[in-house]
Amino acid sequence: MIFTKKCKITVFGDSIPKGIIFKDNKLSKIADNAVKIVAEYYNIKIENCSVYGQTMTRINDKGIFDDYLKNLNKKIKNIAVISIGGNDSDYNWQEVEKSPKFNHLPKTPPKEFIDLLDKSILKLKKHKVKVILTNIPPIDSKRYFNNVISKIANPDKVLQFLDNDIENIYRHQEFYNLLITKCAQKNKCRLIDIRQSFLWDKGYLNKICDDGIHPNQQGYNLIAQSIIKQINNIK
Repeated sequence: MIFTKKCKITVFGDSIPKGIIFKDNKLSKIADNAVKIVAEYYNIKIENCSVYGQTMTRINDKGIFDDYLKNLNKKIKNIAVISIGGNDSDYNWQEVEKSPKFNHLPKTPPKEFIDLLDKSILKLKKHKVKVILTNIPPIDSKRYFNNVISKIANPDKVLQFLDNDIENIYRHQEFYNLLITKCAQKNKCRLIDIRQSFLWDKGYLNKICDDGIHPNQQGYNLIAQSIIKQINNIK
């Protein structure tokens, strides 16, 4: 098994591995997030360095992996779990509102996202760190549009940018999910799939918060169960 007490596991992620939920029109952190559930299941310590709103651009600009490597204990097995992508695929919707006919790029454009992820993996591997990627859980475009985007930008203008198809939000996020999958294959990294369990669940929308993005407690439980199942199946 790859998760043992003899190794140091560090998670670099965004609000999903951090355990953020959207309830009563505000964001908060739940106690039993997926990282905590997995750590308790294996009775190990997992350092959770996840940050709300985290992107590959911010990780690079802040030198987060450089700082991690400076303090690395090379006498033990080190595992870095990178769980990023949802925020990178998102847009600055207020900028979209100003010029909906313009071909806006997401917060981290696809080429930049994959280049930064590639370079980060190579940097970590150079220091003998085992790198694991996770993909990203699906979103609900309608809830995200109605309960988040429409509160910060003119919905009619945003719809114009989306060619009057709200599901373009979901498909765009799916595109970044595929980039992560291909990156894992290219760099021969293990990929922990946390998306499939949602898509296979007929009631997966009931496991996502009203903002259409963050899992609720049921959703985080599902993520944890999926991770544990995949880890236990590794020979």
